[in-house]
Amino acid sequence: MSRIVDVLVVGSGMAGLVSALAAADQGRSVRLLTTGMGSLAISGGSVDFLGYADGRFAADPWQGLAMLPEDHPYSLLGAESVRSAFQFFADVMEGQHWPMRPALSQDGTPRNTQLPTIMGTLKPTYLLPASLHTEALASAKKVLVLSVQGLRDCRPSLVVSQLRRYKSWADKEFTQGLLPSPFGDTHRAISALDLARMADKPHSRRWLLDALAPHAGKYDLILIPPLCGSKANPEVWQAVNAAAGCPVVEMLSIPPGVGGLRLRDALLQALNKHNFELVENTTVLRAETTGRTCTALVAEASGQERHHAARAFVTATGGILGGGMTLEPGQCWDSVFGIDINVPQDVSQWSEPKIFGNHLFSRMGVRVDRTMRPVDDAAVVRWQNVFFAGRSLGGYDYATEKSGHGVAIATGWQAGLMAAAAAAAGENQ
Repeated sequence: MSRIVDVLVVGSGMAGLVSALAAADQGRSVRLLTTGMGSLAISGGSVDFLGYADGRFAADPWQGLAMLPEDHPYSLLGAESVRSAFQFFADVMEGQHWPMRPALSQDGTPRNTQLPTIMGTLKPTYLLPASLHTEALASAKKVLVLSVQGLRDCRPSLVVSQLRRYKSWADKEFTQGLLPSPFGDTHRAISALDLARMADKPHSRRWLLDALAPHAGKYDLILIPPLCGSKANPEVWQAVNAAAGCPVVEMLSIPPGVGGLRLRDALLQALNKHNFELVENTTVLRAETTGRTCTALVAEASGQERHHAARAFVTATGGILGGGMTLEPGQCWDSVFGIDINVPQDVSQWSEPKIFGNHLFSRMGVRVDRTMRPVDDAAVVRWQNVFFAGRSLGGYDYATEKSGHGVAIATGWQAGLMAAAAAAAGENQ
């Protein structure tokens, strides 16, 4: 690891992968350090942009941007930069033959889609795989809800009873069913990922196609758990829709995140076309800095410490759950650079009584400028070649806003571009 790379990225969630891609796309050498698989391993495979603004559903998320506070990551970047970031992401996914697109309103305006979950709720999301027929969600009259025997996480009766509570779904004619398990009787509950992996290869996906065939031509829409492969492979979707004889939509599910693994697969495939190196099972311990410049990160792997030198750095280590921030009573700080995050000393103020409310702990994070460089309380940049992205940032609540992957894409793109520019400047000094 003695080779100095242009850009060193920490974290392999959406923000880390997008920032690595943005830097690599500028011709920079990139090394990415990750402890595990990142947040994509537990996500649903769609991209939430801004589902709610000021507590209200945002059918048009672009209009909702104007309602956000000035320290929100979207506000720091500005709408045009957010559009550029989304276009960059869309171009990457198109190049990997897994296009991600928004649904369109009647006047052609991109809008949020209310996607059903395996709990029978509707979740607003913005970018979805192009193979998913969003129009059928609104127009279908006869809907078949399917699960698989042994898949305890998805119960069609619950899905149907819950969906009927929504006005847009109340007049649909529902039918429920169970597909036979390709594993037969097992000693444990199977997961959607177990089934999705069966669909990755043509010979083993026959179980799904044969199980759907008897339902062909009888319905306008079929809702299923995420079963259509663990890779970003459009051939699986084509085969499944052909066997079903109607549009098939995967319901958003609990982890493991089959859809998120498809996104991760596509992004890593795109990165492997560049001067890119992935270092897994590595935990970053601390940063080495000189004045206003970071020179290296020290990480532990296999019980040994290693120095990773670079010209620029992107931290996308996530929030509290991802280990990007460390908490103690009355204290919070960034886990890599040790940046103190201002929080009330009274920890009772970190949350509120309503479990689904806008909690302070959900908005904790590093303060940055519009280039994604960390700044102090006086808005002075701490290090010229360090950039933050994704859930490491403060000023937004991805859970209540439904903005997680959108902020990750926008800030990851900006951080990657800025890190590439900083690396180029450092190379020329």
